[in-house]
Amino acid sequence: MTFGVTHRRCLMTSTALLMLCVLSTSLAANDVPPIKPAMRIATTAPSLTELVFAAGAGNRLVAVSAFSDYPVEAKKLPQIADFNGINIEALLVSKPDLVLVWRGGTRETDIVRLQKLGIAVEAIGVVSLEDVPQALRRIGQLAGSLPAADVAAGLFSSRLAALKSRYHGAARMPVFFEISRIPLMTINGTHFISEVLRVCGGDNVFAGVAQMVFEPSREALLQKNPRVVFYTVSKSGKPPAARDNTLYLGLDAVAAGNVIALDADSLLRPGPRLIDAVTETCAALDQGRRRQINKN
Repeated sequence: MTFGVTHRRCLMTSTALLMLCVLSTSLAANDVPPIKPAMRIATTAPSLTELVFAAGAGNRLVAVSAFSDYPVEAKKLPQIADFNGINIEALLVSKPDLVLVWRGGTRETDIVRLQKLGIAVEAIGVVSLEDVPQALRRIGQLAGSLPAADVAAGLFSSRLAALKSRYHGAARMPVFFEISRIPLMTINGTHFISEVLRVCGGDNVFAGVAQMVFEPSREALLQKNPRVVFYTVSKSGKPPAARDNTLYLGLDAVAAGNVIALDADSLLRPGPRLIDAVTETCAALDQGRRRQINKN
């Protein structure tokens, strides 16, 4: 499977937008588990790859999507899907007996074609933090690794409960979450990242906008005046170039030094590492509170 240079660049710069696109709803897929545990599993998104490994079924994976780079074992597997969809011919070479797709993130034409070929398809959806343990257990059921999946799901849930308890009474902080700087893009309150912020005592300043992903005007941002601005960088690749925050001049967040980077790989992939992203976000927001107090 080959990828053009232009397309690869597009993929690298649009990771955040991909994670937004895959979280929509409604997809025709086979929700009936195989009669026996799947022995050869293919995944069509990096988050699914991570979920399979976390559910104790990494040894069943025979093919993955582009950018499935965690854990390191995933890099060794053939890639059969990217932004253009599933490469059916490459997929068939791997002879999967189960293909995992994102609910709303895989073209329905690809799903139908796989089903006509007699390949079982399961749609997995993660639209909230509580969906991650459910997804782990579902994959464990399909792969026959439920005991391991139960452990992973339980650990995720217990860590989440501890974070909710710890930050329940924290001072609320108005937050702007940057999906893209050029053009400036953000999310509304229905997105799972806004849920992450709420757990940590943060409030998305654009939570009430109807559209899940949109381009706010600079004037609207200045009016909202968030005390913290979060953006993401991949910590697994080369260090990012120096960042220009001129766009945010005039915000309380800039005055307090609260334009803060978060790890893109754990936060923008709704999978098992999402709990690490919640932990990091909560710590960063705490840091923002302290800076705001010192500023005042």
